[in-house]
Amino acid sequence: MTIRLIGLLALLACGLSGQSAAPKRVAVFEFDNAAVQSGVTSPFFQTTAPNLGKAVADLLVNHLVKNSSVVVIERSALDKVLSEQNLSNSDRTNALTAAKIGRILGVDAIILGSITKHDFEDKTTGGGGAGFGAAIGRSSMSTKHDLKASVEITARLVSPDTAEVLAVAQGSGEVVKKGVKVDMRDMGRLMGMGGAGVNSGPVMNEAIDKAVVQLAATLDQNVPKIPRHSTVIDGVVADANETGRLIINVGAQNGVKEGDRLQVWRVGKEVRDPVSGKVLLRDDTLLGEAVVTKVNEGSSFAMYKGAEAVKVGDAAKSIPTR
Repeated sequence: MTIRLIGLLALLACGLSGQSAAPKRVAVFEFDNAAVQSGVTSPFFQTTAPNLGKAVADLLVNHLVKNSSVVVIERSALDKVLSEQNLSNSDRTNALTAAKIGRILGVDAIILGSITKHDFEDKTTGGGGAGFGAAIGRSSMSTKHDLKASVEITARLVSPDTAEVLAVAQGSGEVVKKGVKVDMRDMGRLMGMGGAGVNSGPVMNEAIDKAVVQLAATLDQNVPKIPRHSTVIDGVVADANETGRLIINVGAQNGVKEGDRLQVWRVGKEVRDPVSGKVLLRDDTLLGEAVVTKVNEGSSFAMYKGAEAVKVGDAAKSIPTR
């Protein structure tokens, strides 16, 4: 009985430990609009949206946050890194570049995606009868339309450490509306706008949302496949005082977070290969450990404990994993 009880308690502890584990951190990049429209049958309903990739990414972020299985990095933080690294939005589709940004942000995975289908079909099925000019003057004049919106989206979960694709996901949405009445005057306005007004129409929006909901659900199922990102910190002490407070020259943009534990080393003599000149090893001395207490963009504060005082120029590094 005692052995059984201990076993049950151990299982319960494992379960509670799993539940309390911090959620994985992801960054959602603006989606690439790779769709080629194949079903547009009306000049009044065009579906080219210059910001469609951003709109889909924002919708996906909303659904992922609702599911609460992951923590999503703020768009402003991602845009800031893109700007600081002098990268354009087109660079985001490159897995190697995206992985580099992911390491800077300290996320466990990056989500890259493409809109592969984005079609809108319009078929006039009835109504009308009077000339176009006469129709404009009659408030009751309208035509009936059968509308069909189709959207397909694909996404990849990419490791920031290896740029390896961890999982792929797809979402599709289709909405059909029959007998929709459209006032001829609305068509006239759409013609004057070049059809741009239909991009925010309820039919296409509904199809996009369906696709994103399906995509988010599939991504959510793949979250357990995401390995924890282990940030490798390699900094230098920029300032130290007698209380043990250190200022280190690496910060949030290098993946440093509050609570990180670091080793502080006194840099020693380099031993080089006499033939090639390559550094074979360094005779460094471990001084002690420090815990990060505050993080700025390019620097961080830490409290040090060790037998020997720290000096400016000492190295602050991640604790090696065993």
